[in-house]
Amino acid sequence: MTLCVRVRRYFCDEPSCERAIFCERLPDVAARARKTGRLDEALLAIVLELGGRAGARLAAELGLVVGRDALVSRAKGAAPRDEGKVRVLGVDDFAFRKGHTYGTVLVDLERRRVVDLLPERSQEGVVAWLKRHPEVEFAARDRSNIYREALAKGAPTAVQVADRWHLLHNLALTLEEFLLQKRPTLRAAAMPGAEPEDRSDAAFASGPIMPNRPRNHDRKLEDAAWKRHERLVRQWEDIRRLYLAGADLRDICRRLGVSPRTVYRYKDLTEPPPRPVYKRKASVLDPYVPYLVKRWNEGCRNGKRLYREIREQGYRNSEETCTHFVSQLRRAEADGKPPSSVPRARRGSVAGLSPSSKNVAALFMRREERLSEEQKEYLGRLCGADEALTDARRLTQAFAAMTRNLEGGKLDGWLEEAEACAAPAIRRFAAGLKKDTAAVRAGLTEEWSNGPVEGFVHKLKLLKRRGYGKAGFDLLRARVLAA
Repeated sequence: MTLCVRVRRYFCDEPSCERAIFCERLPDVAARARKTGRLDEALLAIVLELGGRAGARLAAELGLVVGRDALVSRAKGAAPRDEGKVRVLGVDDFAFRKGHTYGTVLVDLERRRVVDLLPERSQEGVVAWLKRHPEVEFAARDRSNIYREALAKGAPTAVQVADRWHLLHNLALTLEEFLLQKRPTLRAAAMPGAEPEDRSDAAFASGPIMPNRPRNHDRKLEDAAWKRHERLVRQWEDIRRLYLAGADLRDICRRLGVSPRTVYRYKDLTEPPPRPVYKRKASVLDPYVPYLVKRWNEGCRNGKRLYREIREQGYRNSEETCTHFVSQLRRAEADGKPPSSVPRARRGSVAGLSPSSKNVAALFMRREERLSEEQKEYLGRLCGADEALTDARRLTQAFAAMTRNLEGGKLDGWLEEAEACAAPAIRRFAAGLKKDTAAVRAGLTEEWSNGPVEGFVHKLKLLKRRGYGKAGFDLLRARVLAA
């Protein structure tokens, strides 16, 4: 359909006027436009939702002939949304290319929407934005020094709020590094009164047969974990050698190409980092394994018969799973290798294992009522063997309770206790909090946090990846602001 529209043209007789001809404007047609306002709005909605290529394909299916470049240009030329008054601001970074290039996302935490996207992670960009918005009263952020200093310069009267999740995360990392140096204590508490394992041929001949060969896929995963462990041991050796030689920590980071956290983690370790522990995934056959092993040791070697027997006990999965397990028993018997006496642990169990520092740090931070009896006994044995561990767990529980209950008024008392405790890691953590006391106290008191900002960062990643990494900043910003 073709519309023929007749408009009037006006001529200016004033010689000094810059324009001599003026055309009549229509309310439904933009100046110099080749499409109606309704069509223009439809194309804008398509490109903001799908991007250039996908938007052009959908437009063609709808009978709207337009190229991807024209769609992208339309998005870049869209009028910016009115930011309005931003009273509570959330600030965080996002990666254009992780480890190399970062930008900044600014979120209105009251209205739960992105108000702007900045192409860099710098003090200057954030300060310039804050100068245009002097109404900001609260600013939630992570522990980044860049944003802390930018907020202090651009909005000196605003209350900075340290994000609670990042506070707990920093505490968990501190605990993990501290517990890594206590590995013998962790191991001893997990296996109280354990006797050395008898690996003699006589002991094996009289004992039951158990499968100890993982499947091919599992062996590949375990081999990869071992190779990674070898790399970590070499890294630990290099860090320890340079640190004991008196090298500066920043020089160690630069020479080895590692992060400061890695250097802090390994510089005080007197023994190599622990090897990875291979953990078998839970199987639908697990409840019936003791019965199958018992029947195998009684002399039953028929997989189909064993399958029928466990079917009578309630097993409702495939026969192949059962026969595959019987094949593992058969291979273990043929190999003649003595099985490990360490029992398989239930999910969340610490018995018979050498718990990792990460797992024990999680137990330190977990609420007392959410611990199992076995975990409580383990923590009791662990903390009873070391005063520093006792102080670390007590202060960790107190800080976590402060965070959950928004009890910022107790922060000063907690800092005094932490500075006098026997755990050096907790003392270092407290010293870090004292450098940012006002923001930490606000984070433990105010309702605001950076949680919604993290959600928008995830949405931003989705939009960025849907553009296959080829969308420029202008298109990405337009799509994020419209999302």
